[in-house]
Amino acid sequence: MGKKRSILNRNPARGRFGRPAARLAIALGLALVLLVLPECWTAPLKSGFRTVMVPGQKVAGAVRRRAERLTRLVQNQKDAAARLADTQEELQRLREENRRLADELAAARSRSVGTGQSDTDDALLQPHCLEARVLGQQALQFLERHDLLDIGANSGIEPGAIVIDRGAEGRLQPGRLALAGSRIWGRVVEVGSQTSAVRPVTASGYRDLVRIASEGEEPASGVEGILEGTGGALARIRSIETTAPVALGDLVWSASGKGLLPRALLYGRVVRVEQAPEAAHWEIWMRPCVDPNRLEHVAILQVELNPKRVSLDKPRKNSVVPNLAN
Repeated sequence: MGKKRSILNRNPARGRFGRPAARLAIALGLALVLLVLPECWTAPLKSGFRTVMVPGQKVAGAVRRRAERLTRLVQNQKDAAARLADTQEELQRLREENRRLADELAAARSRSVGTGQSDTDDALLQPHCLEARVLGQQALQFLERHDLLDIGANSGIEPGAIVIDRGAEGRLQPGRLALAGSRIWGRVVEVGSQTSAVRPVTASGYRDLVRIASEGEEPASGVEGILEGTGGALARIRSIETTAPVALGDLVWSASGKGLLPRALLYGRVVRVEQAPEAAHWEIWMRPCVDPNRLEHVAILQVELNPKRVSLDKPRKNSVVPNLAN
């Protein structure tokens, strides 16, 4: 017997029958034979096959059911992740919408500025706005060629300053606030006969007294600090103690116009709050609500005496209306 097995092992035909294709052909051939043989001959064989296959079928069924459960679990996880992503995106959109509406509400509170009228007609000081245009590089070059750019003639216009087409002929004075709607974006720093230079809120050297209040609160209820331009994209607010409640998203209002303006004017929103080790004051950073690089038409806040209260024909010792300066 051992000899025959040795001979078969050396037979090349065995290698051909051991191939997968050959095995498949043999299996198909056996199945065809079982199909054409009478039922009485194949019944015992089929019964034996079924008996042998039952455990495997049970195992295959269990594996299939487990696979289906795992597939459903994975799909549920994917659906949950997609819903979470959609929810987070919707939450971010609602936050942005909330901020936009808050800014519009803040602007609405100050909308009376620029209409030329105060809350009361008998106020001693009455604000109004002088419309102006922001001059671009080509306009500045044209004015310079015609010797009409009459600011910064000796030392040049200060870095970061923006030039507008109003000057002393519009009774502008240094220190006047520059507005976009009811929001502050800068202050007049130099006045020529026809043009003036405006220093943006974030430019170095800009300073003002401000109040920080949360959304929905009146500006007068906020804490006071000093706004300073840094020369970067953000402005810094100093002199607010760490015991004061300040949070991201709080609104920053001008506080220098008390008694002069009917409403506080909006500067921007708090975007960063830091505390140095053992420091007694917050380091607060504000993003302005106006980008001066995108402005075309602006308004310069002017203040005049109420002619109903003061006769302008009578000589006065001091007829100068104070500026909204530092």
